[in-house]
Amino acid sequence: MSHESALPHPRLAQATLLLASMLTIMAGATIAPALPAIQREFTTAPNAVVLVGLVLTMHGLFIAVGAPVIGALADRYGRRWLLLVSTMVYALAGGSGFVLDSLMAILAGRAVLGLAVAGVMVTVTALITDYYEDNRCETVLGRQAAFTSFGGVMLLPLAGVLADIDWRVPFLVYTVALLLLPAMAFALPEPDRREPTGDRPTSIDELRCTLARFPLGSLALIFALGLVGQLIFYMTPVQLPFYLESQTGASATLVGAALATMTFSGGVVSLFYGRIRRSVGVIALVALTFSFMSVGYVVIGISETLLGILAGLALTGAGIGFLLPNLNTWIAAVTPEAVRGRALSGLTSAIFIGQFLSPIVTRPVSETVGLGATFLGVGVVLAGGAVAFALATVYVTPPTESEPEVEPNPADRPTQ
Repeated sequence: MSHESALPHPRLAQATLLLASMLTIMAGATIAPALPAIQREFTTAPNAVVLVGLVLTMHGLFIAVGAPVIGALADRYGRRWLLLVSTMVYALAGGSGFVLDSLMAILAGRAVLGLAVAGVMVTVTALITDYYEDNRCETVLGRQAAFTSFGGVMLLPLAGVLADIDWRVPFLVYTVALLLLPAMAFALPEPDRREPTGDRPTSIDELRCTLARFPLGSLALIFALGLVGQLIFYMTPVQLPFYLESQTGASATLVGAALATMTFSGGVVSLFYGRIRRSVGVIALVALTFSFMSVGYVVIGISETLLGILAGLALTGAGIGFLLPNLNTWIAAVTPEAVRGRALSGLTSAIFIGQFLSPIVTRPVSETVGLGATFLGVGVVLAGGAVAFALATVYVTPPTESEPEVEPNPADRPTQ
Protein backbone atom coordinates (compact mmCIF):
# COMPACT_ATOMS: atom_id res chain seq x y z
CA MET A 1 0.00 0.00 0.00
CA SER A 2 1.22 3.52 -0.76
CA HIS A 3 0.83 5.63 2.37
CA GLU A 4 0.39 9.39 2.43
CA SER A 5 3.96 9.80 3.70
CA ALA A 6 5.21 8.07 0.55
CA LEU A 7 3.55 10.57 -1.77
CA PRO A 8 6.08 12.93 -3.35
CA HIS A 9 3.69 15.88 -3.08
CA PRO A 10 1.03 14.94 -0.49
CA ARG A 11 -0.81 18.27 -0.38
CA LEU A 12 -0.97 18.61 -4.14
CA ALA A 13 -2.03 14.96 -4.43
CA GLN A 14 -4.95 15.41 -2.04
CA ALA A 15 -6.01 18.69 -3.68
CA THR A 16 -5.93 17.03 -7.10
CA LEU A 17 -8.03 14.10 -5.92
CA LEU A 18 -10.58 16.42 -4.32
CA LEU A 19 -10.82 18.66 -7.37
CA ALA A 20 -11.15 15.62 -9.64
CA SER A 21 -14.05 14.47 -7.46
CA MET A 22 -15.91 17.63 -8.44
CA LEU A 23 -16.05 16.38 -12.02
CA THR A 24 -18.69 13.85 -11.01
CA ILE A 25 -21.23 16.46 -9.83
CA MET A 26 -20.52 18.46 -12.98
CA ALA A 27 -21.70 15.56 -15.12
CA GLY A 28 -25.37 16.22 -14.36
CA ALA A 29 -25.50 19.55 -12.55
CA THR A 30 -23.90 21.49 -15.40
CA ILE A 31 -26.94 21.19 -17.65
CA ALA A 32 -29.77 20.77 -15.11
CA PRO A 33 -30.84 24.46 -15.27
CA ALA A 34 -30.82 24.31 -19.09
CA LEU A 35 -33.32 21.43 -19.37
CA PRO A 36 -36.43 23.59 -19.97
CA ALA A 37 -34.59 25.51 -22.73
CA ILE A 38 -33.35 22.25 -24.30
CA GLN A 39 -36.91 20.95 -24.29
CA ARG A 40 -38.13 24.08 -26.05
CA GLU A 41 -35.33 23.76 -28.63
CA PHE A 42 -36.28 20.18 -29.51
CA THR A 43 -40.01 20.39 -28.87
CA THR A 44 -40.84 18.88 -32.29
CA ALA A 45 -38.58 15.85 -31.81
CA PRO A 46 -40.36 12.53 -31.19
CA ASN A 47 -40.66 11.73 -27.48
CA ALA A 48 -38.98 15.03 -26.68
CA VAL A 49 -40.15 15.12 -23.04
CA VAL A 50 -38.63 11.73 -22.20
CA LEU A 51 -35.46 12.25 -24.26
CA VAL A 52 -34.72 15.65 -22.73
CA GLY A 53 -34.99 14.07 -19.27
CA LEU A 54 -32.51 11.46 -20.42
CA VAL A 55 -30.05 14.20 -21.43
CA LEU A 56 -29.58 14.71 -17.70
CA THR A 57 -29.46 11.01 -16.76
CA MET A 58 -28.17 9.14 -19.85
CA HIS A 59 -24.62 9.35 -18.57
CA GLY A 60 -25.78 7.55 -15.43
CA LEU A 61 -26.75 4.43 -17.39
CA PHE A 62 -23.34 4.24 -19.03
CA ILE A 63 -21.54 4.89 -15.77
CA ALA A 64 -23.44 1.91 -14.38
CA VAL A 65 -22.55 -0.25 -17.40
CA GLY A 66 -18.93 0.83 -17.62
CA ALA A 67 -17.95 0.96 -13.94
CA PRO A 68 -17.52 -2.82 -13.40
CA VAL A 69 -15.22 -3.10 -16.41
CA ILE A 70 -13.29 -0.01 -15.32
CA GLY A 71 -13.01 -1.35 -11.77
CA ALA A 72 -11.54 -4.62 -13.04
CA LEU A 73 -9.09 -2.71 -15.27
CA ALA A 74 -8.07 -0.48 -12.35
CA ASP A 75 -7.41 -3.50 -10.11
CA ARG A 76 -5.41 -5.36 -12.73
CA TYR A 77 -3.53 -2.63 -14.63
CA GLY A 78 -3.49 0.36 -12.27
CA ARG A 79 -5.41 3.52 -11.41
CA ARG A 80 -3.28 6.40 -12.65
CA TRP A 81 -3.30 5.88 -16.42
CA LEU A 82 -7.03 5.15 -16.36
CA LEU A 83 -7.71 8.42 -14.52
CA LEU A 84 -5.72 10.41 -17.08
CA VAL A 85 -7.50 8.85 -20.06
CA SER A 86 -10.92 9.21 -18.43
CA THR A 87 -10.33 12.91 -17.72
CA MET A 88 -9.44 13.63 -21.36
CA VAL A 89 -12.49 11.79 -22.65
CA TYR A 90 -14.64 13.59 -20.06
CA ALA A 91 -13.68 17.01 -21.42
CA LEU A 92 -14.24 16.07 -25.08
CA ALA A 93 -17.49 14.15 -24.67
CA GLY A 94 -18.96 16.61 -22.18
CA GLY A 95 -18.18 19.61 -24.34
CA SER A 96 -19.59 18.00 -27.49
CA GLY A 97 -23.10 19.27 -26.67
CA PHE A 98 -21.94 22.78 -27.53
CA VAL A 99 -21.62 21.92 -31.24
CA LEU A 100 -24.15 19.11 -31.77
CA ASP A 101 -27.50 19.90 -33.43
CA SER A 102 -29.35 16.62 -32.92
CA LEU A 103 -30.96 15.47 -29.69
CA MET A 104 -29.89 11.89 -30.41
CA ALA A 105 -26.30 13.02 -31.05
CA ILE A 106 -26.30 14.88 -27.75
CA LEU A 107 -27.52 11.71 -26.03
CA ALA A 108 -24.68 9.76 -27.67
CA GLY A 109 -22.18 12.30 -26.32
CA ARG A 110 -23.74 11.93 -22.88
CA ALA A 111 -23.27 8.16 -23.11
CA VAL A 112 -19.53 8.53 -23.78
CA LEU A 113 -19.39 11.08 -20.96
CA GLY A 114 -20.84 8.44 -18.67
CA LEU A 115 -18.00 6.03 -19.40
CA ALA A 116 -15.51 8.79 -18.64
CA VAL A 117 -17.23 9.71 -15.37
CA ALA A 118 -17.11 6.05 -14.32
CA GLY A 119 -13.37 6.07 -14.89
CA VAL A 120 -12.89 9.22 -12.83
CA MET A 121 -15.13 8.11 -9.97
CA VAL A 122 -13.71 4.61 -9.57
CA THR A 123 -10.05 5.58 -9.89
CA VAL A 124 -10.19 8.67 -7.65
CA THR A 125 -11.96 6.83 -4.82
CA ALA A 126 -9.66 3.81 -5.22
CA LEU A 127 -6.60 6.07 -5.02
CA ILE A 128 -7.93 7.65 -1.82
CA THR A 129 -8.40 4.25 -0.19
CA ASP A 130 -4.94 3.20 -1.45
CA TYR A 131 -3.10 6.31 -0.26
CA TYR A 132 -4.76 6.77 3.15
CA GLU A 133 -5.51 4.48 6.07
CA ASP A 134 -8.24 4.18 8.74
CA ASN A 135 -9.37 7.51 10.25
CA ARG A 136 -7.34 9.49 7.75
CA CYS A 137 -9.09 7.72 4.89
CA GLU A 138 -12.51 8.48 6.40
CA THR A 139 -11.57 12.14 6.75
CA VAL A 140 -10.44 12.39 3.13
CA LEU A 141 -13.56 10.56 1.91
CA GLY A 142 -15.64 13.11 3.83
CA ARG A 143 -13.69 15.92 2.19
CA GLN A 144 -14.25 14.25 -1.18
CA ALA A 145 -18.02 14.37 -0.66
CA ALA A 146 -17.75 17.95 0.57
CA PHE A 147 -15.79 19.07 -2.49
CA THR A 148 -18.33 17.34 -4.71
CA SER A 149 -21.12 19.25 -2.99
CA PHE A 150 -19.32 22.60 -2.90
CA GLY A 151 -18.49 22.14 -6.56
CA GLY A 152 -22.22 21.94 -7.15
CA VAL A 153 -22.76 25.07 -5.05
CA MET A 154 -20.41 27.03 -7.31
CA LEU A 155 -21.43 25.32 -10.51
CA LEU A 156 -25.22 25.33 -10.36
CA PRO A 157 -25.67 29.11 -10.17
CA LEU A 158 -23.01 29.53 -12.88
CA ALA A 159 -24.75 26.92 -15.03
CA GLY A 160 -28.02 28.80 -14.57
CA VAL A 161 -26.44 32.07 -15.69
CA LEU A 162 -24.85 30.38 -18.71
CA ALA A 163 -28.14 28.65 -19.59
CA ASP A 164 -29.88 32.05 -19.61
CA ILE A 165 -27.34 33.13 -22.24
CA ASP A 166 -27.90 30.06 -24.41
CA TRP A 167 -28.66 26.42 -23.63
CA ARG A 168 -25.47 25.33 -25.40
CA VAL A 169 -23.03 27.39 -23.33
CA PRO A 170 -23.09 25.23 -20.15
CA PHE A 171 -21.62 22.33 -22.13
CA LEU A 172 -18.34 24.25 -22.38
CA VAL A 173 -17.88 23.92 -18.60
CA TYR A 174 -16.86 20.28 -19.05
CA THR A 175 -13.65 21.31 -20.82
CA VAL A 176 -12.19 22.72 -17.57
CA ALA A 177 -11.31 19.10 -16.70
CA LEU A 178 -8.30 19.46 -18.99
CA LEU A 179 -6.75 21.87 -16.45
CA LEU A 180 -6.38 19.01 -13.97
CA LEU A 181 -4.34 16.77 -16.24
CA PRO A 182 -0.89 18.24 -15.43
CA ALA A 183 -1.48 17.93 -11.67
CA MET A 184 -2.74 14.35 -12.08
CA ALA A 185 0.35 13.36 -14.04
CA PHE A 186 2.71 15.11 -11.61
CA ALA A 187 1.27 14.39 -8.15
CA LEU A 188 -0.57 11.06 -8.35
CA PRO A 189 1.82 8.07 -8.47
CA GLU A 190 0.57 4.56 -9.06
CA PRO A 191 0.14 3.01 -5.58
CA ASP A 192 2.02 -0.11 -4.56
CA ARG A 193 -0.81 -2.54 -3.82
CA ARG A 194 -0.42 -5.92 -2.15
CA GLU A 195 -0.26 -8.80 -4.57
CA PRO A 196 -0.97 -12.44 -3.72
CA THR A 197 2.15 -14.40 -2.80
CA GLY A 198 3.19 -17.70 -4.37
CA ASP A 199 2.70 -18.96 -7.88
CA ARG A 200 0.15 -17.25 -10.05
CA PRO A 201 -3.16 -19.18 -9.82
CA THR A 202 -5.06 -20.56 -12.74
CA SER A 203 -8.00 -18.54 -14.01
CA ILE A 204 -10.48 -20.80 -12.20
CA ASP A 205 -8.53 -20.58 -8.94
CA GLU A 206 -8.24 -16.83 -9.34
CA LEU A 207 -11.99 -16.52 -9.84
CA ARG A 208 -12.66 -18.58 -6.71
CA CYS A 209 -10.19 -16.50 -4.73
CA THR A 210 -11.77 -13.27 -5.92
CA LEU A 211 -15.28 -14.43 -5.02
CA ALA A 212 -14.10 -15.60 -1.60
CA ARG A 213 -12.70 -12.15 -0.88
CA PHE A 214 -15.97 -10.36 -1.66
CA PRO A 215 -18.21 -9.87 1.40
CA LEU A 216 -21.28 -10.42 -0.74
CA GLY A 217 -23.89 -9.88 1.95
CA SER A 218 -22.52 -6.52 3.05
CA LEU A 219 -21.91 -5.38 -0.53
CA ALA A 220 -25.45 -6.27 -1.62
CA LEU A 221 -26.85 -4.08 1.15
CA ILE A 222 -24.43 -1.24 0.36
CA PHE A 223 -25.25 -1.35 -3.36
CA ALA A 224 -29.00 -1.40 -2.64
CA LEU A 225 -28.66 1.66 -0.41
CA GLY A 226 -26.69 3.48 -3.10
CA LEU A 227 -29.26 2.66 -5.80
CA VAL A 228 -32.35 3.59 -3.76
CA GLY A 229 -30.71 6.66 -2.26
CA GLN A 230 -29.78 8.10 -5.65
CA LEU A 231 -33.12 7.17 -7.26
CA ILE A 232 -34.86 9.22 -4.58
CA PHE A 233 -32.29 12.01 -4.42
CA TYR A 234 -32.30 12.61 -8.17
CA MET A 235 -35.96 13.56 -8.03
CA THR A 236 -34.75 17.05 -7.17
CA PRO A 237 -32.51 17.95 -10.16
CA VAL A 238 -34.84 16.13 -12.58
CA GLN A 239 -38.21 17.42 -11.34
CA LEU A 240 -37.66 20.73 -9.56
CA PRO A 241 -36.48 22.81 -12.58
CA PHE A 242 -39.84 22.24 -14.27
CA TYR A 243 -41.79 22.61 -11.00
CA LEU A 244 -40.17 25.91 -10.03
CA GLU A 245 -40.55 27.31 -13.53
CA SER A 246 -44.26 26.44 -13.67
CA GLN A 247 -45.08 27.45 -10.08
CA THR A 248 -43.00 30.59 -9.67
CA GLY A 249 -41.80 31.46 -13.17
CA ALA A 250 -38.26 31.00 -11.90
CA SER A 251 -35.45 31.63 -14.36
CA ALA A 252 -32.70 29.12 -14.98
CA THR A 253 -30.45 31.24 -12.76
CA LEU A 254 -32.88 30.98 -9.83
CA VAL A 255 -33.32 27.24 -10.42
CA GLY A 256 -29.55 26.77 -10.26
CA ALA A 257 -29.36 28.79 -7.05
CA ALA A 258 -32.17 26.73 -5.48
CA LEU A 259 -30.44 23.43 -6.29
CA ALA A 260 -27.17 24.87 -4.96
CA THR A 261 -28.84 25.21 -1.55
CA MET A 262 -29.06 21.44 -1.36
CA THR A 263 -25.49 20.81 -2.46
CA PHE A 264 -24.16 23.44 -0.05
CA SER A 265 -25.79 21.83 2.99
CA GLY A 266 -24.51 18.44 1.81
CA GLY A 267 -20.99 19.82 1.58
CA VAL A 268 -21.09 21.27 5.09
CA VAL A 269 -22.29 17.96 6.55
CA SER A 270 -19.68 15.98 4.62
CA LEU A 271 -16.88 17.99 6.20
CA PHE A 272 -17.86 16.57 9.59
CA TYR A 273 -18.27 12.99 8.40
CA GLY A 274 -14.83 11.81 9.57
CA ARG A 275 -15.40 13.09 13.12
CA ILE A 276 -18.91 11.69 13.35
CA ARG A 277 -17.86 8.31 11.95
CA ARG A 278 -15.35 7.80 14.76
CA SER A 279 -18.19 7.60 17.30
CA VAL A 280 -21.14 6.44 15.17
CA GLY A 281 -21.39 3.19 13.19
CA VAL A 282 -22.16 3.04 9.50
CA ILE A 283 -25.63 1.56 10.09
CA ALA A 284 -26.54 4.39 12.45
CA LEU A 285 -25.35 6.86 9.83
CA VAL A 286 -27.69 5.28 7.29
CA ALA A 287 -30.56 5.94 9.73
CA LEU A 288 -29.38 9.55 10.09
CA THR A 289 -29.17 9.94 6.31
CA PHE A 290 -32.73 8.73 5.80
CA SER A 291 -33.98 10.92 8.66
CA PHE A 292 -32.67 14.14 7.12
CA MET A 293 -33.89 13.22 3.65
CA SER A 294 -37.31 12.23 4.99
CA VAL A 295 -37.88 15.55 6.74
CA GLY A 296 -36.56 17.43 3.70
CA TYR A 297 -38.91 15.72 1.26
CA VAL A 298 -41.92 16.16 3.54
CA VAL A 299 -41.14 19.88 3.82
CA ILE A 300 -40.86 20.19 0.04
CA GLY A 301 -44.11 18.27 -0.41
CA ILE A 302 -46.15 20.50 1.87
CA SER A 303 -44.50 23.85 1.03
CA GLU A 304 -46.23 26.37 -1.20
CA THR A 305 -43.48 28.98 -1.17
CA LEU A 306 -39.97 29.20 -2.54
CA LEU A 307 -38.52 29.63 0.97
CA GLY A 308 -40.22 26.44 2.14
CA ILE A 309 -38.83 24.50 -0.82
CA LEU A 310 -35.36 25.88 -0.12
CA ALA A 311 -35.59 24.72 3.49
CA GLY A 312 -36.58 21.24 2.32
CA LEU A 313 -33.69 21.16 -0.15
CA ALA A 314 -31.23 22.11 2.60
CA LEU A 315 -32.44 19.26 4.82
CA THR A 316 -32.31 16.79 1.93
CA GLY A 317 -28.76 17.89 1.13
CA ALA A 318 -27.74 17.31 4.74
CA GLY A 319 -28.84 13.69 4.42
CA ILE A 320 -27.18 13.08 1.08
CA GLY A 321 -23.96 14.58 2.49
CA PHE A 322 -23.60 11.49 4.68
CA LEU A 323 -24.64 8.90 2.09
CA LEU A 324 -21.69 8.54 -0.29
CA PRO A 325 -18.76 8.90 2.15
CA ASN A 326 -20.50 6.45 4.46
CA LEU A 327 -20.99 3.83 1.76
CA ASN A 328 -17.42 4.28 0.48
CA THR A 329 -16.08 3.92 4.03
CA TRP A 330 -18.17 0.80 4.54
CA ILE A 331 -16.74 -0.78 1.39
CA ALA A 332 -13.16 0.14 2.36
CA ALA A 333 -13.72 -1.53 5.75
CA VAL A 334 -14.98 -4.87 4.44
CA THR A 335 -13.01 -5.42 1.21
CA PRO A 336 -9.29 -6.21 0.70
CA GLU A 337 -7.17 -3.98 -1.51
CA ALA A 338 -6.87 -6.52 -4.32
CA VAL A 339 -10.61 -6.36 -5.12
CA ARG A 340 -11.50 -2.93 -3.78
CA GLY A 341 -11.61 -1.30 -7.22
CA ARG A 342 -14.23 -3.81 -8.33
CA ALA A 343 -16.24 -3.32 -5.13
CA LEU A 344 -16.19 0.46 -5.54
CA SER A 345 -17.17 0.10 -9.19
CA GLY A 346 -20.19 -1.94 -8.09
CA LEU A 347 -21.30 0.95 -5.86
CA THR A 348 -20.72 3.37 -8.74
CA SER A 349 -22.94 1.23 -10.97
CA ALA A 350 -25.67 1.06 -8.33
CA ILE A 351 -25.60 4.82 -7.76
CA PHE A 352 -25.97 5.68 -11.42
CA ILE A 353 -28.55 3.02 -12.16
CA GLY A 354 -30.54 4.82 -9.50
CA GLN A 355 -29.96 8.16 -11.20
CA PHE A 356 -30.92 6.78 -14.60
CA LEU A 357 -34.09 5.16 -13.26
CA SER A 358 -35.17 8.22 -11.29
CA PRO A 359 -37.09 10.06 -14.06
CA ILE A 360 -38.45 6.78 -15.42
CA VAL A 361 -39.84 5.76 -12.02
CA THR A 362 -40.82 9.08 -10.46
CA ARG A 363 -42.05 11.13 -13.42
CA PRO A 364 -45.15 8.99 -14.12
CA VAL A 365 -46.00 9.10 -10.41
CA SER A 366 -45.65 12.87 -10.19
CA GLU A 367 -47.73 13.35 -13.34
CA THR A 368 -50.48 11.22 -11.79
CA VAL A 369 -50.61 12.49 -8.20
CA GLY A 370 -48.69 15.75 -8.47
CA LEU A 371 -45.14 16.65 -7.51
CA GLY A 372 -46.02 17.79 -4.00
CA ALA A 373 -47.77 14.52 -3.18
CA THR A 374 -44.87 12.55 -4.67
CA PHE A 375 -42.31 14.28 -2.44
CA LEU A 376 -44.56 13.84 0.58
CA GLY A 377 -45.06 10.12 -0.10
CA VAL A 378 -41.35 9.50 -0.62
CA GLY A 379 -40.64 11.36 2.62
CA VAL A 380 -42.93 8.97 4.50
CA VAL A 381 -41.20 5.95 2.94
CA LEU A 382 -37.80 7.36 3.93
CA ALA A 383 -39.05 7.82 7.49
CA GLY A 384 -39.85 4.11 7.59
CA GLY A 385 -36.34 3.30 6.39
CA ALA A 386 -34.83 5.56 9.04
CA VAL A 387 -36.77 3.77 11.77
CA ALA A 388 -35.73 0.35 10.44
CA PHE A 389 -32.01 1.18 10.45
CA ALA A 390 -32.27 2.90 13.83
CA LEU A 391 -33.74 -0.31 15.25
CA ALA A 392 -30.93 -2.28 13.59
CA THR A 393 -28.36 -0.26 15.54
CA VAL A 394 -30.11 -1.28 18.77
CA TYR A 395 -30.86 -4.95 18.13
CA VAL A 396 -28.04 -5.95 15.76
CA THR A 397 -24.61 -6.08 17.37
CA PRO A 398 -22.04 -7.11 14.76
CA PRO A 399 -18.46 -7.98 15.73
CA THR A 400 -15.78 -5.35 15.69
CA GLU A 401 -14.54 -4.51 12.20
CA SER A 402 -11.39 -6.29 11.12
CA GLU A 403 -9.28 -6.47 8.02
CA PRO A 404 -10.80 -8.79 5.39
CA GLU A 405 -7.40 -10.39 4.81
CA VAL A 406 -7.46 -11.69 8.38
CA GLU A 407 -11.03 -12.97 8.18
CA PRO A 408 -11.64 -13.57 4.47
CA ASN A 409 -15.33 -14.41 4.69
CA PRO A 410 -17.12 -11.48 6.38
CA ALA A 411 -20.23 -11.79 4.19
CA ASP A 412 -22.44 -12.56 7.17
CA ARG A 413 -21.10 -9.71 9.33
CA PRO A 414 -22.85 -6.36 8.63
CA THR A 415 -20.44 -3.66 9.71
CA GLN A 416 -21.69 -1.13 12.23
